[in-house]
Amino acid sequence: MIEHIEIEKCTGCGVCDWVCPADVIHMEPEQTTPPAGLKEVRLLPVIRFREHCITCFNCEIYCPERIVDVHPVVRSRPRPW
Repeated sequence: MIEHIEIEKCTGCGVCDWVCPADVIHMEPEQTTPPAGLKEVRLLPVIRFREHCITCFNCEIYCPERIVDVHPVVRSRPRPW
């Protein structure tokens, strides 16, 4: 089951959302206000349906930033071929 996403390091690429076959992760807007007063909308991953996670490790395997942790106890995690 998916445990954690390090949002601070996320670039908002959306790969985790695209590769999730169980529709657990969703990209949602985070609104920040830069110093110039302009609104910047950035999409960040949110774990919406944790109970639907099938522990396929797709989000962890394909995340380019390596910030997704699916299951902290698993030692031999699958890797992309």
